Amino acid sequence: MIRKRTTLTTTERKQRLFCLLFGSVLLGAALGIVMLRWQYDGVPTSWACFLGMFLEKRSSLAALWLGSIGNILLFLMTFFLLGFSAVGQPFVWLLLLTYGICMGGTLQMQCGSGNVLVRSVLLLIYFVPVSALLAVASRESLRFSGKFTDYGFRDEPTDQMCHQLRMYCARFVVLLVLLVLHTLLYSALFYAIEM
Repeated sequence: MIRKRTTLTTTERKQRLFCLLFGSVLLGAALGIVMLRWQYDGVPTSWACFLGMFLEKRSSLAALWLGSIGNILLFLMTFFLLGFSAVGQPFVWLLLLTYGICMGGTLQMQCGSGNVLVRSVLLLIYFVPVSALLAVASRESLRFSGKFTDYGFRDEPTDQMCHQLRMYCARFVVLLVLLVLHTLLYSALFYAIEM
């Protein structure tokens, strides 16, 4: 008996794409950890060029957090702008992988000394929600890039592009607000633990 292949609903497609993108962040984190270990084992420092974003040796986690929030906002803005490109889809994935590499290098470097358990928990409290927000941003960027391409190459577009653009901008504003709220909550938690 041959069964028909069932089509996925929109929600299932969004969930699978999110899982794939979050998996690429985790893959990047593993690559960042391995690349940083190779650097200390004698591999030339040119391998660490991807890791320069977060990896300056900082004295505290507060300095690391303050230095990385601007970079996270830069990632979010880049995802937003790549959504307007018909050929931006591979760059979205590569940018997410680069973020994962930076995150893995940061985890490796900051957890190498001191109280490893406290540092690990504090870094994971910061990086897991930020990674999820960036995975959602990249998913929205990929989806809008597909709609933008569809709109550009069809003779008669089926959906309203103005409505799609407003929804795309609204989603990124919500992601920005969530990122700012997470940053404020994390800073309050971090300074409460330090005191």
